[in-house]
This record gives sequence, C-alpha cells and structure tokens, in this order.
Amino acid sequence: MNLSVLGINFRSAPIELRETLAFSPEVTPGVLKAMRPSLVGVELALLSTCNRTELYVADTEELPNKETLIAALTRGKTSDSVSELSEHFYLKTGLAAAEHLLAVAASLDSMVVGETEILGQVKRAYMLAHEAETSGRIIQTLFPLAFQAAKRVHTETEICRGRVSVSSIAVEFAEKVFEELCEKTVMVVGAGETAELALKSLVDRGVTKVIVLNRSFHRGEKLAREYGGKAVQFDLLADYLPQADMVISSTGAPHCVIHSDAVSRAVRSRHGRPMLLIDIAVPRDIDPAVGHVDNVYLYDIDDLQRVADDNMTRRQQAIDQSWAIVKEGMIEVAVAFEGDDFRGLMKQVNVHADAVCEAMLRRAFSKEKLASLPEDCREEIETVVQKTINKMLAAPRAALHKASRNGHWQDYAKVARDLFGLDKDEEEEK
Repeated sequence: MNLSVLGINFRSAPIELRETLAFSPEVTPGVLKAMRPSLVGVELALLSTCNRTELYVADTEELPNKETLIAALTRGKTSDSVSELSEHFYLKTGLAAAEHLLAVAASLDSMVVGETEILGQVKRAYMLAHEAETSGRIIQTLFPLAFQAAKRVHTETEICRGRVSVSSIAVEFAEKVFEELCEKTVMVVGAGETAELALKSLVDRGVTKVIVLNRSFHRGEKLAREYGGKAVQFDLLADYLPQADMVISSTGAPHCVIHSDAVSRAVRSRHGRPMLLIDIAVPRDIDPAVGHVDNVYLYDIDDLQRVADDNMTRRQQAIDQSWAIVKEGMIEVAVAFEGDDFRGLMKQVNVHADAVCEAMLRRAFSKEKLASLPEDCREEIETVVQKTINKMLAAPRAALHKASRNGHWQDYAKVARDLFGLDKDEEEEK
C-alpha cells in the first residue's frame, strides 16, 4: 500500500511551529494545488487543526521522501531549513499510515481523547482534497474506511462520555440539577484557575448571567468582564447569594466563607428554587452543613475527583475497546488494498493443507491394516486429521491476519510461502 503521512502535532512540535503551519479550510485547496509542481502525480489530502497538521500522500508508484514532503508543505511558511524542521515531523508509511488516520479520526490521537470535533475535521480534509482534485482511488477508499471505524468507536464505546477534569465534572453536576442552563445565574467566589475553567464551560453551554466576587476586586472585575458578567465586592456575598442558581467557590481562605445560615436565608428568599454549590477549594470554602439545607445540592473537591476517577477508569476501558475497533477496521483496509494478495495466499495455504491431508490419508488407508476399516471409522479419522491440521494452522493464519493490519504483510507473506513451500508447489504445477 503506497501511502505516507507526514505530520506535526501537539506532541512533536511547539505551538509556534504549529501556528506557522496551520491552514484554514478556505486556503487548503489552494495549498494542495500549489504542491503539485513538486509532488507530481501523487494523491494529496491535508488535515489541519489547532493541534496538528498532516499531509497524506498516496501513489501507485514510488512515494516522495520525508525531506521532499517537508519542503513542499513548508515552502514560504518558515525560514527554517528542512533539516532543522525534520526532528519535529513524523512520517508513517503503508498500513501504519492508514492505522494512524483511523486512530486520528476516532480521536485516539487527540489531546483530549474522545473529543468529537476531529472526525468532522478529517471529513472536511477529505472534501477539500476532492475540491482541489488531488484525491484519487487510494484516498477515496481509505478515508471513508476511517469514517466508518470512527463512527463505530463513537457509537459502540463510551469514549466520548464521562468528563475527566474537575472543572468539567462541575459542569456535569450543573447539567444534572438544571434542565436548562441558559437562564441560570452562576456566582463565582474567588478567581482560581479551576473555577475559571468551570465558568468558561458553563458560558460555552449557554450561561449568560455571571456574578464574580473576589477579595481583589480588580481581579474579579477582569474575570467578570471577560465572561460578560458583573463584579461585586466580596463582603456583599450574602446579599447576592439569593440571585445565584449555581455557586462555584475557589478562594484561598483558610476557613469557610459561605455558611449554612446565609444559604438557608438565600433559599427561603428563592421560594424553594434549587441551588447548586460546588466547593473546589482546599481547605473548603463552604460549610459542610450547607449540604443539609433543603433544595441545596453541595459538592466538594472530593466528590468531583471521585467522579473524575470513575470516568477515567471507564474512559480507559473505552480506549481499549476503541483500539480493538481500529484494529478491526485495519482488516477492512488490508482487504481493500491488499485483499487479492491476502485472499490468494490464505487460499494457497488452505489448498496446500488439504492436499497434504488428502495424500497422507490416501497413503494410510492403502495399507493392509487400515484398508478394511469401516466407512464410519475412516470418516472419524479424516475428521480428526483435518481438525489437527486446522489447529496447527490457526496460529500462522492469525499471524498473517495481524501482519495484514500492522504494515508487515509483505514480509510475513514471503516467510509463509517459504515455510509452507508454496512457491515450490506452484513450480511443480507448472
């Protein structure tokens, strides 16, 4: 399979280089067409996201080398030489490149494993290659197989379910307590990083009413302005508490700053409407007694971490299941691109085994001691011999299947032909 992928991602290259080689969808077709003079006659597809830029190259003949591909991709984008850039680029070829595409589309190679945006970006890269008229039989066969595997990963595993960061778990709790977040008011007490991340996620999910209280009013005002909210003096916390549907507290105070009596008064003035309080601080900002107030849901950092750990365990199980699906998808890739050779070799192995089995049984039954055996005894012996051969061939067959998935098909095929004497069989037939 003549396929290569040249790329950089969040693991291999600094953000400065990734920014330099980021291509918007609007310019991608033009970039692909501009590569034509230096990459004559090959199929091309360009995937560019905030965390990766990858050039997929396919041809029925010889593929360009790494240096040629780097030069084509970076021309006019950076003053660094190809040799200086080479250490940041990875190059995968053959079925290993195909498996990489399947893993990328399934979000197994993402910074946040399980994110769903990447599949749409891979689909867009495929469409842009079609628009630029740089795709061909290989890309038009391979990419849909990647979409198929990614769809299975998303539908058959829980890789996209269960958040694993403390700030995202806080949002998960909010979504469980309130059906709609867009009309809810969130109060942020303190301006720590985790609280800000939770606030950002809530705003991304539609929250528009934000109140920020911080001992440094300037810092609180800055955070409130960033998210379209209102900054309030810290000592007015109890006065504004009734307005809050959600409270996220993350101060550095050595003692509680939100007490049960203040929350009880707030709930009474809210006429029973529920409140969600999330205490991200260590030591705790919110008096644990708040959890006993009617219509109040209180979670602390341990609650959030416990859910995050459980989700991470499930996520890891889903990752293992997802890789299994990708491996199964690679069988489809191998069949699509090396199917004739693969099926042909497996057929030769089976024919060879059947021929050996038939010859040995014919020779055995021709001997005087076995010649008079009843037909049912002969059939039982034939069945035992056939099962024995199948059992002995199970491991070699599995090894050939595995080789068809991991890029070593040609090497294994040659060894199999030598071990089973298949080339010799073909010569004898001639």
